[in-house]
Amino acid sequence: MPVFTRYAYVHELAGDVTTARRVLGQALASATSPGDTAYVAAQLGQLAWSQGDHRTALTCYARALTADDGYLPALEGRARARAAGGDLAAAIRDMEAVVARSPLPGPLVELGELYEARAAAGDTARARRQYALVDAWIALARANGVDADLDTALAAADHGDRRAALRAARAEWARRHTVHTADALAWALHVNGHDEEALPYARRATATGYRNAAFRYHRGVIELATGHRAAGRASLAAALKLNPGFSPLGAARARAALEGSE
Repeated sequence: MPVFTRYAYVHELAGDVTTARRVLGQALASATSPGDTAYVAAQLGQLAWSQGDHRTALTCYARALTADDGYLPALEGRARARAAGGDLAAAIRDMEAVVARSPLPGPLVELGELYEARAAAGDTARARRQYALVDAWIALARANGVDADLDTALAAADHGDRRAALRAARAEWARRHTVHTADALAWALHVNGHDEEALPYARRATATGYRNAAFRYHRGVIELATGHRAAGRASLAAALKLNPGFSPLGAARARAALEGSE
């Protein structure tokens, strides 16, 4: 399974989603244990969701959860797919279940953003509690000598200690130069007001052909901030075309930024 999924990921990074999907399909067909089935089906769900195919994503996540009803990546992925399809109530239930078992920065922020997107009575306070937990998690990790990871850096950049986010992203970039690290560093630089420095990293994150709507959204915002109006509009439009529901709040902000740049 690791060979199949790694090979698929290499193709996905190069923008070859068709091959990535085919390889993962072969892996799923050869899966013999519930754990392998859940793992690969969730990978297929993530791939489908990232390309805006939310219905297929839900089908894949359903298969993963049938194999292992406690598999958190599938539950988290289903929450994203449900949110993208407009079912915020179901998405929140799923993400609450994830956070109850694994209160990590990524899911905490996603749950907070789902509350903000729903905007029911009390949701603003609920969202703030999730974001406060992100800062507490980072402080606790630092006190115990644990390096914050990329998910933590992105979570803090949007809803927490922005300086801590930049420190984490710079530290990760010093260790490894991946598209995910480049994106995290670009966004952390942006929220700290360093857009000119952020732009090369944002471009590097999308240079391989990797089809990731959040990366394109980040690049578009940074391009607009640095005066690259046409490029920024193109990047934002590409993000929304690729996956209109890539984030409960990010997608709405991308649309607003695109409309505001006209």
